[in-house]
Amino acid sequence: MLGKFARALIRNEANAYKAQGLQEEALALFRRALATSTDLPAEVKASIEFEIRQIEEELAGAALEESQQLSEEQIAVIRQGWSENATVDELVVCAHSLHALGRHGEALLEFRKSIQKGYSPHRVIGPISDCLVRLHEPRQVLDGVRGLTAEMVQGTRERFNITLSLAEQMWKTGNGEHAAAMACHLAEFKGVPQDYRVRLDTLLKNLKSVKNLKKPIPAAEPQAPRETVSNRSIFERIRKAFRSFTARR
Repeated sequence: MLGKFARALIRNEANAYKAQGLQEEALALFRRALATSTDLPAEVKASIEFEIRQIEEELAGAALEESQQLSEEQIAVIRQGWSENATVDELVVCAHSLHALGRHGEALLEFRKSIQKGYSPHRVIGPISDCLVRLHEPRQVLDGVRGLTAEMVQGTRERFNITLSLAEQMWKTGNGEHAAAMACHLAEFKGVPQDYRVRLDTLLKNLKSVKNLKKPIPAAEPQAPRETVSNRSIFERIRKAFRSFTARR
């Protein structure tokens, strides 16, 4: 059992570590003290456990801050030196990278730029849909889609097509409320081309069926579990992508 004098020395040493910013060393010291003495008085044990929790929270906060700073650094590198002359491929890579980092609003801006330069919106319906769902509640998503499509493409027919494709994608990924808000809006249009009408009717039928059954909207295809990757591994992918594009020039 640790005596009072030994405990005081340990606490003083741990405080010295903390004062120097060596939280991990202080944490190891407290954990060792707790592990090597099984018959500590209850109040002493509680005090050491409190110190451990406090240091763990400090370390967790520091790790989160470092992760956020890394993301900002990544974004700066992605866009470094870019101008209005960025290629479509570069814009698409940037958009996908921002999406992977959880910067959904910024990703949408880059997707929009790439589509304005001629990239097919239907090739990136998946990530665009995901960004919209994460940025907007179901009652707001239609306004977000309207603003986006108005800036991306011209012509009512193509806007209708993109909006329908987004609604279909939202249904497939289990975001039924978002899909329903958009599908009901599209159903109000008159003179919808037959091929679009068939797709819209199918979507409305699926949405209505699920609502009546009071079950979650199923995905049309099995969705592979998302890979959990660190910000650093994402950064390495971005760097490789840019090296590839640079080599092609």
